[in-house]
Amino acid sequence: MTNDHSTPAPSGSPDPARDAGDAPDVVRDVLVVGGGAAGLSAGLTLARARRDVVVVDAGEPRNAPAAGVHGFLTRDGIAPAELTRLGRAEVESHGGEVRAGTVTALDRVEPAPGVAARFRASVTHAGGRVETVLARRVVVTTGVTDQLPPVAGLAERWARDAVHCPYCHGWEVRDRLIGVLGGGPLSVHQALLFRQWSDRVVLFLNDAVEPTEEEWEQLAARGIGVVTGAVTRVLVTDDRMSGVELASGRTRPVEALALGAALRVNSDLLTGLGVEQEPHPLGVGLVVPSDPATGATSVPGLWLAGNVADPMMQVVAAAASGVRAAALANADLVAEDTALAVAARRAPFSAAAESAGTARLLGERRHGVASRSGDADGPAPGRPEQEVFDRAYWEERYGSEGFTWSGEPNAQLVAETVDLTPGRALDVGSGEGGDAIWLARRGWTVTGTDIAEAALAKAARRAEATDPAAAARITWEQHDVTAWAPEPGAFDLVSAQFMHLADPERAVLFRGLAAAVAPGGTLLVVGHDLTDDPERMAHRRDLMFTVDDVLAAIEGEGLEVEVAGARERAATSAHHGGGPMRDVVVRAHRAS
Repeated sequence: MTNDHSTPAPSGSPDPARDAGDAPDVVRDVLVVGGGAAGLSAGLTLARARRDVVVVDAGEPRNAPAAGVHGFLTRDGIAPAELTRLGRAEVESHGGEVRAGTVTALDRVEPAPGVAARFRASVTHAGGRVETVLARRVVVTTGVTDQLPPVAGLAERWARDAVHCPYCHGWEVRDRLIGVLGGGPLSVHQALLFRQWSDRVVLFLNDAVEPTEEEWEQLAARGIGVVTGAVTRVLVTDDRMSGVELASGRTRPVEALALGAALRVNSDLLTGLGVEQEPHPLGVGLVVPSDPATGATSVPGLWLAGNVADPMMQVVAAAASGVRAAALANADLVAEDTALAVAARRAPFSAAAESAGTARLLGERRHGVASRSGDADGPAPGRPEQEVFDRAYWEERYGSEGFTWSGEPNAQLVAETVDLTPGRALDVGSGEGGDAIWLARRGWTVTGTDIAEAALAKAARRAEATDPAAAARITWEQHDVTAWAPEPGAFDLVSAQFMHLADPERAVLFRGLAAAVAPGGTLLVVGHDLTDDPERMAHRRDLMFTVDDVLAAIEGEGLEVEVAGARERAATSAHHGGGPMRDVVVRAHRAS
């Protein structure tokens, strides 16, 4: 049976970026396919674990026709749609995302170095729009479809007075005249079960069941009647089941009909990954093989939860399996993140690491680290090799897949500008565009600059995918800040986030940025604080600066300093490990 009922589409986050779908370079921590009890429980667990999780839900739950969900502690009798609504809201309240759509394809892609798994999903939305979602791990909770026998009128009564599970619906049909529709080897067992809820039970053999001698005795002992012949039609009076009609034309009264419908596991999505169905040991249909204790499949990084993992699960058990799969996916990611952090600690972002990496990559065309002496054979005697972050270095770095940084706006920018009236903004050193996009979405007209064309191209793609209206408010320009200065008095906000240069280029840049602030405008300069743990900051220390360095550079430019100090924020890079980091923050205002 394919349910014709559906639940409302997920409300989604109010953030327009989510409504527009992922940018091409975004890689989610976990994709959850399916938004029933199992999927939403997985999404909630992962969101509470502070994972970047998206739940994609087609809005076609198996239990949609039912009046209520039963056996779910504290939620017994709740309407399925209401349980789903509450679940979506809980996922989103913890930062997870629930997105309306159908995952129509799922395959593995080549992971980044050090990453154990990577998946690519095609998500089809209403109207036929298709987007791609990349994820490090996947939890599939696509459930099953009930395949009802060809009995006229049965589908219309399904989950009302035509039921399958006594633990789900037995209380609701208690003490009624219950017919059990034979259909397989478990039919006698089902009749004996429903006898617990009513002393008026009749087993219809339906030309599909032939009880053994032992079963005949059990049925007789429990007072369960037996009717031969095939059932062809369900009879209804005043919107209540009143009986069934047999192929012989005879009718028999019943007030509810129980049956064990064949189950079809919704796992077509997994065949492309080499995961095939196999017969269920109880003969209820085909199932997808997975570890019954964990939900893990033969595909690394892929878990099953809910009825797709075990068709016999009730809603509460499906929810529990979603929690279990999510916890295992998070543990797997923790192990991977730890391995990456250890690797970063052993080979930090330093001259030696960059030299070795670029030499392996480019041989004699190496970049990113060069000798200040300019000698091809290395630095002059007695002079250490130094980092040179030139254009070639940044083009190569931003040309790689995924985000070099977090992809989010810098925390200090958000804190210092959230209350400013939007106008013209200059974002110096835009990188992948997190700051420029955030400003544009708040109404600013933004000029984003960077030394690397690769960074600007990536930022432009992300802006267009995130919010086309905001993207139209951004102009991307390639500039080398050591040889360029913005137009004086042209911007209501000038932002330089983590622009680390050695003097005298740094002082010249800060003076030029101060001069670019229009009357009534604001200058914001943020950088790593020299007092931070030197082991966490493996950059050259002479590329970093203090509050006094910034103040000395902008002195005489007619700005009133409003903020000048150090401030903590959470680390956003594996290079920096855990715990808070310290930033230099200087904000200054030009009088109108």
